[in-house]
Amino acid sequence: MKKYHTITDIVGTVYCEQKVLFDRERGDARPLDVRAKAAAGTFEHLRFEVEGHTRAAMDRRCFIASAVYGPDAPETCFLRAWRDRVLMPAAPGRLFVRGYYVLSPAVARFLSRHGLLAAAIRLLLNGIVRLLGMPR
Repeated sequence: MKKYHTITDIVGTVYCEQKVLFDRERGDARPLDVRAKAAAGTFEHLRFEVEGHTRAAMDRRCFIASAVYGPDAPETCFLRAWRDRVLMPAAPGRLFVRGYYVLSPAVARFLSRHGLLAAAIRLLLNGIVRLLGMPR
């Protein structure tokens, strides 16, 4: 029993209600190779979706926050979660993140060599984290 309906199923229902009723009563009349290709396409879609969620869950990049707070600090984890929840769903946010990933590794390396500047950036990030609503 399917737990979801593919877009093909939905479009098929809209396009030809009689075919859906026929398939329900008499079984799927599509040739075996067509059914196999449809199943392979559905599998690939699900694989792509799971891979995307897995990759997002494993994305621990947050270079500047990691440099000033530490890679597992609550502030760093909050900023990662905010990135994933707020920035990544929208195209402008993804563009911002892509630019950040280009520039921030060099900034993080620079901050690791200049402690006073890292402390100043930490103060700035403290304000940003509070502004974004990190619970205390």
